[in-house]
Formats: sequence, structure tokens, C-alpha cells
Amino acid sequence: MRITLLKKTLALILVVVVSLSLFACSSTQDIEPTETTTEVPLQKVAVLSCNIGDSTQSAYDGFISALSSNGYTEGDNYILIHTDCKAEEELAKAAAAIVDETPDVIYAIGVDAAVAAKSATAEIPVVFSCVSDPVGSKLVKSCEKPEANVTGVCDYSPVFEQIELITTLYPDTKRIGCLYNGADEDSIFSANLASGEAQTREVKFTMYPALTESDYYDELETALEKCDVLYLTDDALIKSGLKETLKLAKEKKVPVFAESSELVESGCLATCITDYEHIGYSAGELSVILLRSLKTVSQIPVEYATDCTVVVNSKVQKNYKLTLPDDIKDSAVFVKTS
Repeated sequence: MRITLLKKTLALILVVVVSLSLFACSSTQDIEPTETTTEVPLQKVAVLSCNIGDSTQSAYDGFISALSSNGYTEGDNYILIHTDCKAEEELAKAAAAIVDETPDVIYAIGVDAAVAAKSATAEIPVVFSCVSDPVGSKLVKSCEKPEANVTGVCDYSPVFEQIELITTLYPDTKRIGCLYNGADEDSIFSANLASGEAQTREVKFTMYPALTESDYYDELETALEKCDVLYLTDDALIKSGLKETLKLAKEKKVPVFAESSELVESGCLATCITDYEHIGYSAGELSVILLRSLKTVSQIPVEYATDCTVVVNSKVQKNYKLTLPDDIKDSAVFVKTS
């Protein structure tokens, strides 16, 4: 009896031990390891502009489009901070406020916004657009290798393409006369660029600067006597004398090309204009490179606008009996003098 009781007791203890072991194993298998996740902070993209208009709006839209095309979705992987000032005097304060938000990159639209952004920070990368002369504006010392925290995309008038357009539509052109305001820095800049391009095409390019209306008409008469084609920069002096210019040019049968589409709409023959959405898109791609730390600012040269649109005044084209090449005719924008 004692032996039997002892066996039963040992058997009961064994059952309990085995049961506890099985329970322990089962419990261990049911417990899943705790997963630890580290939330990646959203990157911040700041935009600074002033009195955003048609051109700057297009540059803004192109910028946002570039971010989207490269996988950036607002609220998902980046935060957008956009400050559009109503006056230039507000830019410095707005730029300082943006810097306080510590964005990863600042997109500045226009020269005033770019200057304000550069003045506000020497650390945060600044990418500009809608700036015609970044060296002259003291944003960079060298377009080829920016030395500080600023780079971007130039939007100076596509004068190279404009001179090419002249020689394409009038291949026998030997002499181009350029009439411009000799006191306007932008006009001087454009005239010099156009002169260099004409020289590479072995076309004589003579500049006729004027400071007053009296000077203007004297230079105009000389230019029309000596040149095959007249090229006008876009400035106040040119616009004030445009009506008389077009009248005299028509009498002399000298075609008039212009730096801007506004002048073409006012009666000049043709021009090439910059695609601002493309400029904004290019600035957006530069920003993506910086956001992903693929390059530093000093490794990103300032870019130049490459996409242009030909604008032709159809009424003036008809008056000059000018036939356009098929590639230009198919892609050009046609306007009429109002």
C-alpha cells in the first residue's frame, strides 16, 4: 500500500511538472517580440516670394511639380512653408521668420526674395529662380561654382535664342542694330549678351545706347540707315518711343525684333520668351538634390533657362510677307497687335 501510494504521488508530481513545462513553452511561443519604430521627421521646404504674379506663379507651380515628380508629397514626407510678401520691405522680416522654422531648403522666387533669403542665413541652402543676373545681384561670385549657400536658375531674357531666331528667319542678315537705354543695367546686360552671340554667328552687331528721348530718335535714324534688322531691349525708353520706331522701321522695310513678348504684342515682329514653369521645375530638381544630400550647394552650378517659346505677331509677319520654317510655325505662339 505504501509503495502504491508513493508511485501515485510521484506520478502526480510528474504530471504537474510536465504540464507546467508545456504551459511555459506555449506561453513563450504566444508572446511576439515588441517592434520599435523610429518616426522619420518631415523635411521642411520654404518658399519666399513677393507679389506673386503670372511668371512667378508659373515658377512656383513648376517647383511644386518637380517635388511631386521626385516623390515628395506635402504632408506625407515634407512640410511646405510659403510666404508671399505684399511689399519688398516685408521680405527681410519674412526671411528671418522662415529661417527660425529651420527649413531644409529655401526656394526664393525673384531677386529681392533671393537677396533677403541670403541675408537671413549663411547655413540653410537657398535656391533661387526668376533672377536675371545673380552675379550682378551679388547672390553668387561665380555661377560655375557657388561659394556659399546660394544657387539657382537664371531667367535672363533668352537673347542667344533671340539672335538665333533673327538669323533663322533672315539668314542673309549681315548687320543687326540694337537700340537700348544706356542707363538701364538690365538693358545693358541684354545688349552685351546679344552682341556676343551675334559675333559668334559672324553677324555685325552695333549697339545704339540712348539716355534721353532726343538721343533715342537720333540713334534710331542712324540704326535704320545702317542695319538690316533692328533689335530692341525691353525698357521704359524703348516703350515710350516704340510707336515712332515701328513707323520709321516700316518705311525703311527693316524688321524689328524685341526682347519681350509685350513689345511683340505692341507691334514688333517676333521674339523668344522664357518658359517660367520650366525654370521653376529646374529649381525644384536642384532642391531635391539638396534635400537628399546628394550634393552640396558649391557642387551645383547656377543653371540657365533652356526652354523657350517663339512669339510672332501674325499681322506684322503678314505685312513683311515672311514665311516661317515649319518647326517654328508648328510651335510658335501667335499674337496680333491690338
